[in-house]
Amino acid sequence: MKKILAIVLRVLTAIAAVVFLLWFVSPMKAHVINIGNIAGIALCVWTLILCFKPIGKFLKRHTFTRIFYRIVNVCFAVVMLYGAVVTAAMFITANSAPAENATVVLLGAQVKPSGEPSKILLGRINAAEAYLKEHPGSKAVLTGGKGADEAVSEADCMYQLLTQRGIAPERLYREDKASDTVENFRFSQKIIEQNGLNKNLAVTTDTFHLFRSVLIAKKQGIDAQIGAVAANTELRYVPTYVVREWFALPTLLFK
Repeated sequence: MKKILAIVLRVLTAIAAVVFLLWFVSPMKAHVINIGNIAGIALCVWTLILCFKPIGKFLKRHTFTRIFYRIVNVCFAVVMLYGAVVTAAMFITANSAPAENATVVLLGAQVKPSGEPSKILLGRINAAEAYLKEHPGSKAVLTGGKGADEAVSEADCMYQLLTQRGIAPERLYREDKASDTVENFRFSQKIIEQNGLNKNLAVTTDTFHLFRSVLIAKKQGIDAQIGAVAANTELRYVPTYVVREWFALPTLLFK
């Protein structure tokens, strides 16, 4: 009975690995290639190797491959455990409700050369719009500079779309100099202080990005209540960006 259960477990794990493998490959069709899907593909491939005992037996036949097999297994286990903890923290953070009439800090993302928002940025704009309409007492800082391949700054792109959708311009403050998330919060905090805005924040970005964003905000000395407004991310990109965050998180030690 135990042998049958072990076989069933290996088969189910292999099926799950194939599904996730295809899920990580999918964004590549849209030219989204980063550490997230590369590492994700590697983890899926190694999971498949573990599911097929003949491969493991073959690798254990020689001293060098046996040592390699054991080292990779240890690394695999550590990464998976670390990833599970970080992923859980992402979703817990995404469900942290902001304080009443908190100031929205809308984090920028890529603007297309045409001046239109990318899908990631559009999702964040949609989330901020919904929050601002539900909380008429809230104001927002739109933060994001202009990249070399962007027609307008991320802040201007967000401002144009939100005002077109009926959000009053006097509720929106543009921060158009930031080039990364650290600067997003550093520069936004100055705008909040200079204009006497509510110090409690409603950080608006994708679910996978919220945990790191909140940690960055706290590292910048922001000690007010920080809540989350999570944007909807297109499903095919979720695993890739979640895994990318696993590797981005340790970089906070150097910022």
